[in-house]
Amino acid sequence: MKCKLAVFSDIHGNLEALEAILNDIKNNDYDKVYCLGDVIALGPNPKECLDLIIKNNIKLILGNHELYYLKGTNIEKMNDNTKLHQSWVRSILNHEYENYLNSCPLVIEKKIGNHRICFEHFLIKDNSLQYPFEELSIIKDESIKYLVHSLSNDITIIGHEHNSFTIVNNNKLICIGSSGLLKDDNTFYYSLENVNNNLIIKLKNIKYDRKKLINTLNNTEYPDKSIISKYFFWHK
Repeated sequence: MKCKLAVFSDIHGNLEALEAILNDIKNNDYDKVYCLGDVIALGPNPKECLDLIIKNNIKLILGNHELYYLKGTNIEKMNDNTKLHQSWVRSILNHEYENYLNSCPLVIEKKIGNHRICFEHFLIKDNSLQYPFEELSIIKDESIKYLVHSLSNDITIIGHEHNSFTIVNNNKLICIGSSGLLKDDNTFYYSLENVNNNLIIKLKNIKYDRKKLINTLNNTEYPDKSIISKYFFWHK
């Protein structure tokens, strides 16, 4: 039985990239679409991006930025400017999105043919904690390679780290990177398809309207913008 899924992560308020991804997905007949969190914050259009996720019935998995919105900025150490930025995001979203985000999970598990797939924003240390994710430092110190051994699914797909990578051990870990924090006019998502019990994973590169994004960035004033701009420009 064929099954075709699409997955992307870390849009971070880049409305133009999200629109391009969703337009391509609509033209390619996917059974389900997953977003691995961090739809909001950093970029200039958190509300519009979240509206598109809801409107298009995307299965959203909570990222750390959604948790800051739901639980506040004290769940993780951050500087005052970052806290101000998160307060701006919350003021844009108001309270109308709380019920929706509270209904979104930290993890979705899906069987595709004979393959057990786990979708999550990042490896989870303890889902009972206010901030449940492992620290990003596990990538730099390479302890993530040892944590992969304990994963129970055949493949775990994550975001959070904005650069993609793959670890193959007893289980496979795929980090798909950020489809929103971009320094050129290319964005992407991944296609997962079961064909005769073989899981085919493909990277789908597409163009988005970067000029419109930059115009919005330049004409939107919000906290921590000068620091955040480094995610969107090579030299800033």
